[in-house]
Amino acid sequence: MKTQVSRIFLVLLSAILLLGAVSCGVEPPSGETTAAGDSSTVEQTEAETDIPAPDIEKKNYDCDFNIMYCDGIYDPNNYFPEENMTGAVLQDAAVERNVVVSEHLGVDFHLINATDINLVNNLRASKQSGDDSYQMVMTHPYIFVDAMLTEGMLLDLSEQPAINTDAPYWNGQLMEQLSIKDKMFLGYNDFSLANTWLITFNKDIHKAYQMENVYELVDNKGWTLDKMISMASVVSKDDGDGKWTSADTYGFAGFCQLPMISFMIGSDIDLIREDENGIPYVSLAAEQKEKTIALAEKMRALYLADYSFMWPVGASDSMSITDGRALFVMSPSSSLKSYLEFDVPFGILPYPLYDANQEQYRMLSWNGFLGIPCTVKNADMSAEVLELLAYHSAPVKTAFFEILLGTQIAEAPEDARMLNLIWQTQSNDVGQVFATCSNSLGDLLYCMEKFAQGQANYASFIEKQTRSAERAIQQMYEKIQ
Repeated sequence: MKTQVSRIFLVLLSAILLLGAVSCGVEPPSGETTAAGDSSTVEQTEAETDIPAPDIEKKNYDCDFNIMYCDGIYDPNNYFPEENMTGAVLQDAAVERNVVVSEHLGVDFHLINATDINLVNNLRASKQSGDDSYQMVMTHPYIFVDAMLTEGMLLDLSEQPAINTDAPYWNGQLMEQLSIKDKMFLGYNDFSLANTWLITFNKDIHKAYQMENVYELVDNKGWTLDKMISMASVVSKDDGDGKWTSADTYGFAGFCQLPMISFMIGSDIDLIREDENGIPYVSLAAEQKEKTIALAEKMRALYLADYSFMWPVGASDSMSITDGRALFVMSPSSSLKSYLEFDVPFGILPYPLYDANQEQYRMLSWNGFLGIPCTVKNADMSAEVLELLAYHSAPVKTAFFEILLGTQIAEAPEDARMLNLIWQTQSNDVGQVFATCSNSLGDLLYCMEKFAQGQANYASFIEKQTRSAERAIQQMYEKIQ
C-alpha cells in the first residue's frame, strides 16, 4: 500500500512541478517523471523525457569507482544506499539510478567518507603521490574548497567532452557564477539533493489577517522585501506577561546568521564579481554599495521591530514555524520533513525580490559540489559517470520532493511549485567559496548579520574590509591555473 501511495504522489508531483515551472518562468524539472521504484521506467529514453539522453556508449570499464564525500554534509543513504533497502521511496530511486549507471559503464561504486580537513588532506596526498585513489569528490563551499582550487586538485569540468552543462539536469547558471578564469572546477546537477534557506509561512495566521495570496505575489513578482515586511508588520501579540519572548506572536522570525546571507543573495547582491579582464573585485563595495547599505538598513529595522523575533548565535531562545507563533520564518529546506510531524499548517516561499525591478528570484545554494580529482587516470570515465548520474537522477529528485512535502503535494500543490522554483533559482558566488581563506572575506559575507545587530557602521565596515578582501581574493586567483 505504501508503495502504491508513493507512486501516486510522485506522478502527481511531477505534473505539479511541470506546471509550476511554466507559471514561474523557470525550466521544468529534468528527466523522467514516473514513479520512483518502477525499474521499467528508470532507464529513460528521449521520447519519454523530451530531454536528449547523453551520447555515452555502453562500456565495461570493469573497475571500482571511489567517491569521497564530506561526512556530516551528505547522508550516504540518500545517494548510495544499500541495494537491499526497500520501501523507502528515495532510497529505492537512488538504488535504481546507481544500478543503471553502474551497468552502463561497468563500474562498481564505493563511498569513502572523510571529515572536512581529511577530505582536502586526502586529495592533497593523492596529488603528491600521483595515485588514482578517488574518481569523484563531493564537497561543500566551506570545506576548504579554496585549497582545492589554488592547489590544482580538481579538473576543469568544462573541458570534459562527456559533460554537458547546458543540459537541464545541470545547473549551468550556478556553475557559471562559480567559474574562475573561465574554468568550472565545481559541478552542481540533479544528482545533488538541494539544501537551501527559504521562507515558511503560517497559513492560519495568514488567513486570520486576511492577507494577499502570497503564491500569486510570487508568480507576479510582487513578492518583494518591502511587501514581506509590510505583511509581517501587522502581526505582533504579547502573551500578557509584558516580555517579548518566543512565547509571543510575531510577523517575522529567524536565526540571525546564515539565513541573513540569503537576503543578500536574494536581493541580487554578490560578494565577488569579475571585471571584463577576469579580475575579481568586491562588488558590494563597488556598483552594489548603495544597494547593500539600503538592504543593511532594512535588516537593522527588521531586527529591531516589535513584530520580529530574531536570535543571534548562541541564543537560548529560538522559534520554529512549528511553534505556530510567527507568520514568516526563515527555515532550512532540510527541516521541512520534520515540520510535517506537527499540526501547524505551513506554506513555502522563496526569499523575496529586493524590488520589482529584479529580474528573477535568487536563493542561496547551501549544497555541496561535485568535482573530479586531478589525479584520475581516466578523466573520461569520471566525466561520464557524473553526466549519467545527473541524467538519471530525475526520479530521485522527484522522490526527494515527496519526502520534504509529504501530503502537501496533493493538499497544497502551490507549495510544490514554490519548492521547484526555489530549486531552480539556486545561486552562489565566488566569495562564498573563498570566504574561508580570508577573515575580511568572511566578515563581508556575514555582514548582514553584523549590520542587523548594530555591530558595525555599514559604509565604514565595507570600506575597511574591502581592501584586504580584494588582496586575498586576487592572491587566490593568481594561484589558479
